[in-house]
Amino acid sequence: MNSLNLVKQFDKELYSYFVKEIERQHASISFIPDENSTSPICASIMGSVLVNSSNSLNLGKTDTLEKLVVTRLCDVFDAPFATVKTITIEAASRVVFKALTQRGDVVMSLDLRKKEHCNNETLVYRFVNFGIDPQTQELNMDEIEALAVKNKPKLIIVSPVNYSMQIDFERFQKIAKENGSLLWCDLSQTAGLTASGALENPTKYADVVTFSTHGAMQGPQAAVILCKRELAGVIQRAEVLAGHNGLMSPQLCALAARLHEMKNDGFKQYCHDVIANSQALAAGLQKGGMKIISNGTLSHLVMIDTKTCAISARGAQELLADLGIHVRITQVLTNDPKIKFDAVRFSSLPATTRGIDQEQMEKLGERIGKYLSKPDDANGKKITSLVTSITSTLPAIDRKYMDESIQKMMIAEESC
Repeated sequence: MNSLNLVKQFDKELYSYFVKEIERQHASISFIPDENSTSPICASIMGSVLVNSSNSLNLGKTDTLEKLVVTRLCDVFDAPFATVKTITIEAASRVVFKALTQRGDVVMSLDLRKKEHCNNETLVYRFVNFGIDPQTQELNMDEIEALAVKNKPKLIIVSPVNYSMQIDFERFQKIAKENGSLLWCDLSQTAGLTASGALENPTKYADVVTFSTHGAMQGPQAAVILCKRELAGVIQRAEVLAGHNGLMSPQLCALAARLHEMKNDGFKQYCHDVIANSQALAAGLQKGGMKIISNGTLSHLVMIDTKTCAISARGAQELLADLGIHVRITQVLTNDPKIKFDAVRFSSLPATTRGIDQEQMEKLGERIGKYLSKPDDANGKKITSLVTSITSTLPAIDRKYMDESIQKMMIAEESC
């Protein structure tokens, strides 16, 4: 049964919403990692008969599924222990805090990440920021080590949402051990790249690793906690005390399928193309007159220093959205509290999913850069024309990144 046709026949007013959303997704280009397309097999499972009996409290129905997912998580991420009880990364983060810290502990965090997840009076800590060097715009590991020696944090958090270069996880592990700290790495925007080997895997260095499974991984809405086996008990107790009994069976099945799918060659090619595309985008933006924070990228992330824009970060976000290009803005902290960078963030994850190549990415970057340097109608029309020419032939997901068996089924369905 075609669910969209069913909505069309049943509720025309609601159907108009679907039509507008389909048009928006097709005619625009998103550089927001959370807006990555979901794997077709995951979407199919989440909209299947499983929704009729998805009570997570019925352990007889979900225990086997959860064990399968945990086994596959440990295999794909080379982790000693995994748990998948929470639906959001915010909830998973609070579980980690409750398990590993006490009120008032010192927490050292890259760009003060995770502080926003501390939303009640029991999650009160003394956060100490560490950030990029204002001059090199990269992490200075010697300064980070000195900061850890000075503050003796209970927890060191590395969540590279605003950092596009490689991270020395081994050095972070050494710093944490020497100062009696636990090391927590959050990979919500790079989990897929890590699983494929495109980026270094921190699981052998970190005490805890967390990530969401939608967006960057193209899976269902869920959050994962990986940890060393000696921490498994306290993590599990914190989950129970926080009331997290587990995911519903549609999410568990979809995640199991996505983890299986991530082992194919198409996914590895996708991750390779994500990084190549981000570097092409950075080169194009630089041609267009933009300054790239850290002067480049080794991941999916490209960030413009808005000092080189003719408008503010907020203005850039809004004007680009009007032209069919969706981005996010952020503020990048440094190791000098007086110096911060307002930035526009681009992720190559969703655009690569649709099949955009390096040549197109570089052209897009150059056009965007010229527009942000001079946001007039002439440059706006050039972007609109380029976006239209690219998106007119793009699918939601390029089939070359799918498993061959899924490709064949989709072709068979279309021919019916």
